[in-house]
Amino acid sequence: MTPILLALALTVAGQTDPTIDGRTLFALFERYHSAFRDITFLYEGTTSQVARTAGKNPAPGNASRFQGLYAYRNDGATLLDVFAQGQGDRPDSRVISAVLHRKLEILDASPDHQPPVRDRIPTTAPGGPGSLSRQDSPERIFLAYYYPTLRDPAEHELETQGWETLSGHRCLRVRMLRYPRSDLKGSVGGLPYMRLWIDLERDGCPLRYELYRGDDLESRTEISVLHRMTLPSGRALWLPAVGRTTQFVGQDDKGAIIHTRDAVYTEDHWIMVDTVKFDQGLSDSFFSVKKHALVTSDESLRKLQRELEKAPKPSVKKPPADPVSRQKRLDEALAEADRQAKRLEASSAARSGVGWFDALYGGLGLLGLLAIGLASLWYWKSR
Repeated sequence: MTPILLALALTVAGQTDPTIDGRTLFALFERYHSAFRDITFLYEGTTSQVARTAGKNPAPGNASRFQGLYAYRNDGATLLDVFAQGQGDRPDSRVISAVLHRKLEILDASPDHQPPVRDRIPTTAPGGPGSLSRQDSPERIFLAYYYPTLRDPAEHELETQGWETLSGHRCLRVRMLRYPRSDLKGSVGGLPYMRLWIDLERDGCPLRYELYRGDDLESRTEISVLHRMTLPSGRALWLPAVGRTTQFVGQDDKGAIIHTRDAVYTEDHWIMVDTVKFDQGLSDSFFSVKKHALVTSDESLRKLQRELEKAPKPSVKKPPADPVSRQKRLDEALAEADRQAKRLEASSAARSGVGWFDALYGGLGLLGLLAIGLASLWYWKSR
């Protein structure tokens, strides 16, 4: 039995807490990362300043909402297509970001701006793991992108700090540098550390992790829901589905960055597990922000905005919650999105002169449209 499986067996059996070394932990993370070739899903979330909510759940008027499509390929290629919501029900901005071969591309694809999306030029910069880990990104709770950076536990100065029970699950506490020591040469100020509470029974998914700059806490992320998924290979995998990040970094009166004892703002993230897809064979073309933006035209987005504005809220019925009805609604929504994608593909490609890439056969067109329309209108209003 491998060291990974031995550690899991001891933990599940409820015997004395086993001693786990750094190499076993890093091997467990790598095992999780290598379980799939790529993954795509839709997600949504809110960001709220704590001062405006008095520590309570954010009211609709105090929280900024977002929803998007996330795609990750296990060589590090990542795409993030995010729709920000105002205080109404319409998307008021769209930003598409992608990391491919150490290059970051960002495109403002918001509708009703000039020039048209097809004429806009993406901005570029160096990029890599963590470039898309931000407030509107599911990488706050989905850490697969981070695991390939963990090579040598000694370089991360990893130390185990005992065991703790979170939400009924026994977790191993770990403290380590966020980056290898060799990458931090010349760093000024406190070094970037992190603490993790690792659930060895569920694929080594952290149920909590905290980021520090020296001794100052910067953020805390807590996972409240893990969902068990079945991969195309038949293997089961735990996926973080719901989590909250609390930030402890703000600005003083002069605009300088400061660490605070009290929370500054919170982020809530939900992955829509019904939309998760594994191993679609995403090509490099899938991670082009320009080609992704052209899946839908400016006029299509304006039409969607008008529909959202005119949709009578009182007439929207909450759909039944039973799994059969939910699956039926999702199948119908996917079928309609597929039909729309094919119509938009023919019209938009003819105008732009951009060839459609092979991953559009059912992944990008389907999920891109679902993120724009169906997930914004159907999912949010159905809860």
